[in-house]
Amino acid sequence: MKTPCIAFIESNTSGTGRLFARKAADQGYRPVLLVQDPARYPYIHTDALSYLQCDTASEASLCKCIEDMTGEFHFAGIFSSSEYFIETAAILAEKFHLPGPDPDAVKACRNKGMQRQYFSKAGLRTPDFERVTSIHEAVEAATRILLPVILKPTLGTGSVGVRLCRTQEEVVEHAELLLQRTTNERGMPIPSELLVEEYVTGPEYSVEIMDGTIVGITSKHLSREPFFVETGHDFPAHLPQYVEQSIGDTVKTALQAMELTWGPAHIELRLSSVGPVIIEINPRLAGGFIPEIVRLALGTDMIMETIKLVVGTPSNLSRLTKRCASIRFLTPFKKGVIAKLDGLEEAWKTDGVTDIQIYRKIGDRICIENDFRDRLGHVICQADLQVQASQSAEAAAGKINIFIQPCEDCSANG
Repeated sequence: MKTPCIAFIESNTSGTGRLFARKAADQGYRPVLLVQDPARYPYIHTDALSYLQCDTASEASLCKCIEDMTGEFHFAGIFSSSEYFIETAAILAEKFHLPGPDPDAVKACRNKGMQRQYFSKAGLRTPDFERVTSIHEAVEAATRILLPVILKPTLGTGSVGVRLCRTQEEVVEHAELLLQRTTNERGMPIPSELLVEEYVTGPEYSVEIMDGTIVGITSKHLSREPFFVETGHDFPAHLPQYVEQSIGDTVKTALQAMELTWGPAHIELRLSSVGPVIIEINPRLAGGFIPEIVRLALGTDMIMETIKLVVGTPSNLSRLTKRCASIRFLTPFKKGVIAKLDGLEEAWKTDGVTDIQIYRKIGDRICIENDFRDRLGHVICQADLQVQASQSAEAAAGKINIFIQPCEDCSANG
């Protein structure tokens, strides 16, 4: 009898990729990773996972890889935890007659400019925006929309390339930087275009979705402007009932507009003075360990429930607990080399701490990218009240010291 398995096309690097493989194994499926560079994921060898090396940028190469494995394995599902490969995974799942989202819906969601067009047609509040392909067009768009404006890539994730520009000079500088990029941080080709959009003020939240059902709302903490690095999350967000209802109605309309009815989704929005304004919709689980703080708060394992959907089993979103959880990320204040780590033992003694991880080690070179790559580690705390979880996470993170020594030959960025 063939071994039932789930093929994972690449992986994210924040930790949930590893959890997906573990949860698949827990449900009796053998996870098999299809990767271009196995060294990108140290957990492959740590967890003794099966993997095949192939050109994951090529749909034909991936198809051949899967077809060659069908003699040994029975594929129960195809999936990706990586933003960059969710569309590819959806295409392959459809090709091999396996459960998955509509590839066209995923494609539309991945392009932020295309998203906005769908939202506008559905009558949703979204930032005023223009898609541009030159510096001159960017300046003209900023003039029409009115400064300050946000500039960002049309394809991307993790706040990469997102910046607030308050002057025309800043628009020119950042537009030039974005338009010079021909590949993303994975080395994949990207279009020579960007979005110029209205700057919407107000607190930022995300809504975690599974099969069209709202699991909960996450409150986000951001770095100082002009960048928007997510430095922490609280779940569930403490909001008045009428605000939750307004957010829920907005989110359901957005999902219908994008025809995104299968599986996980992560919708980011700002609560402006005129109500919820959708920033973007992602046809995947949230990153930044949000699924983990959801699990700690509600007992709802969104990774496990996604695995069920991938193999054609109905998900179960029943809440087992009613608690709160928070995560705070450790980020550098300067570039250089990590010389010393201190305070971990004291941080673990903080009430409610459930997890502390340091992603880097002594001797690692640190650059300032002003996006998710700046995260050096995290602290997660759990409590009965949100204010307790949040305060504990802040306190524990504050006890950890990551000493960075200047380095002359480190990258000049930051």
